[in-house]
Amino acid sequence: MQIAISSANLYPQLPTENALVNIAAMGCKTVEVFLQTRSEYKHAYVAKLARLCRCLGLSVHSLHAAAAQYEPMLFYKYRRQNLDGAEILKEIHQAAAMLGAECHVFHGPLKTENLAYSQLCQGLGQVAETAASWGIKLALENVSWCAGWSPAVFDKLNSLKLANLYYTFDSKQAMRSGFAAREFIAAMAGRLVNVHVSRGNGELPAADTDYSGLAAALAAVNYRGPIVLEAYGSKVPRVSLLAESWHILKEKFPQKNSGCQ
Repeated sequence: MQIAISSANLYPQLPTENALVNIAAMGCKTVEVFLQTRSEYKHAYVAKLARLCRCLGLSVHSLHAAAAQYEPMLFYKYRRQNLDGAEILKEIHQAAAMLGAECHVFHGPLKTENLAYSQLCQGLGQVAETAASWGIKLALENVSWCAGWSPAVFDKLNSLKLANLYYTFDSKQAMRSGFAAREFIAAMAGRLVNVHVSRGNGELPAADTDYSGLAAALAAVNYRGPIVLEAYGSKVPRVSLLAESWHILKEKFPQKNSGCQ
């Protein structure tokens, strides 16, 4: 099981490209790239980032972007907002394809929108179809303030069998939603392609952090993908602490065919 690192851990302290240089220097070879602003979605920037990843020997498993900048617009009722959101989405999918990412981490509409399942599923189906056209899996994340806030949402989506819709599990967001990790993971079984792990409410893992329950839940659904260390950058005071936490995670989860050395 690969233990990867997200560039989001070093936001806003470092630009995305510098974050990747530091992550590679730790010895990690599998990453999630988090693009933080629209200028980072542009072709010229992503082309440079892709070259950098190749030079550093980094494999990009997943791509994340600043969801609040475009995702809600895809589900609004105002056509011009839909079109603007779709324009940004195209840039992000192109970026994911250029970086060789397997999946695009997606939040979906805001929980407060209270969309009918029919409207939610129609919107997710359209985004998933667009992602497929770029050869990318759409990976809906359990986010406490967005559509995937509860395991029941994923159970419902599973019953609809939307093509190219997959899932990202996030441990801190599960805690914020008030549900056990195992409940989300069980609901995501079969479509889980990405896992975000931190300690508590987005802090770096520590030596005494117990991940046995999470490891058991992932084993129960036969998850074989990467586990991505994704803490909040505001809780990462030094790059050296990020490296230390990454090594701790490698000890907590068994590693087979790891992309990290």
